[in-house]
Amino acid sequence: MRANWLLVPMAVLGLLTCATSHYVRPDEVTEWDYTYSDTDMKLLAEKMVQSLAEFKLPPRADTGKPVLAFLTIGNRTSQHIDTEGIAEKIMVALLKLGKFRIVDRELLKQQAKEIALVETQRIDVEGAVKLGSLIGADYFLTGDVMSIEKTRGATTLAYYKLTMRLVDVRTSEIVWADEQELKKKSSRAWYE
Repeated sequence: MRANWLLVPMAVLGLLTCATSHYVRPDEVTEWDYTYSDTDMKLLAEKMVQSLAEFKLPPRADTGKPVLAFLTIGNRTSQHIDTEGIAEKIMVALLKLGKFRIVDRELLKQQAKEIALVETQRIDVEGAVKLGSLIGADYFLTGDVMSIEKTRGATTLAYYKLTMRLVDVRTSEIVWADEQELKKKSSRAWYE
């Protein structure tokens, strides 16, 4: 009889810890807290693509479309942010526009290693010209994401900024740059 009474609390505990899951639409806004989310990535990438699409680059003589190569996007936040995901989101959107040709990122990484560039792929003028020639790129696209977080009591305010630069491979001149910002506010409930 006593063993049965032990089973009841264990069964109740089991019911309380069961998790459920369901699908949600990928375009559904994620607003749980102040941390970086998929919605933030989409908003920042869309705004950056729109800005770059409006910028007029000189047409290339052979194909008419400038060739872009993505270098890394640096993460200057206190969070783990998948900057490769940001770059991929921007790359896919730019390809869909049909205004640019884009060098494969894996090819770029291989070529960078072959000419012994630094891990971060932040390269000097001579290295940029050499790498650009090897992969046929006209411009490098690079940038950084940064954040500032402030907390007062149970409220946290987070500011995110994505800065991107388009660099001429031959001259290292920054020919386009833009920054996109987000600010999020989150409050914890008393029982959290």
